[in-house]
Amino acid sequence: MLKIVYHEGYLTNYFTSLAENPFRVSSIYNKLKDFYETAVPDPASKESILRVHSQEHLEKVQQESKETYETALLAAGGALCAARLASRGRPSFAIIRPPGHHAGTSRYGGFCFFNNIAIAITDLLESEQIQTAVIVDIDMHRGDGTQNIFSENPSVSIIDVWSREREAYLEMLQEELDCVGETDIVAVSAGFDLYLEDWGGLLESCDFQRIGHAIYKVAKEKARGRYFSLLEGGYFLNDLGKNVLAFCQGLEGKTP
Repeated sequence: MLKIVYHEGYLTNYFTSLAENPFRVSSIYNKLKDFYETAVPDPASKESILRVHSQEHLEKVQQESKETYETALLAAGGALCAARLASRGRPSFAIIRPPGHHAGTSRYGGFCFFNNIAIAITDLLESEQIQTAVIVDIDMHRGDGTQNIFSENPSVSIIDVWSREREAYLEMLQEELDCVGETDIVAVSAGFDLYLEDWGGLLESCDFQRIGHAIYKVAKEKARGRYFSLLEGGYFLNDLGKNVLAFCQGLEGKTP
């Protein structure tokens, strides 16, 4: 059974953009909470952050504001919680903010401060819980920070496709997933801004279940059922919860 990771601290009202606001996570959690058991994470330690980011980077985020820094630590902690659950065979979806996939080793932007998925994967690698990982990024925007962090690490493969055509996008993603070899874990940077009514204007709600199911299949076949997902983008509040629920249903193995 899929588990969700959530903390009320994600509702902290720090400011980066009107689009990236606390209503994003509350709309998702309110939609999912009656379907899935919730795990409540602790903030990430400085040591976990510094496995991925420079000391200078950490200090710059601290200088943003107390609210931003503490929420960013909690988001990274949510990612660590999700990854550790997955490493024990419990798939999970972390409803976290701020997002993370634009944050590089020494830079941040695009609403991201710490690279949550990189922190989670690095924790598993350095603790020797895994030796290899596949990251699937389905956000509208390229996960440039994640690519920056793992660019010289052969243990981590990244799938990040793009197309302006709906079926072409889905087919390209499936082709990449079909090429995945044996790995220890599959991690997903799950953005929902490719939705038809969101910035990307591409995918329908049912497509997120289709994507989730494809990830479920590859994780079951190639990663012994070990996989987790983290929230990245997605800004059309009216349907955000519905789209995430569809994705999670796919992750559970429910056929679209």
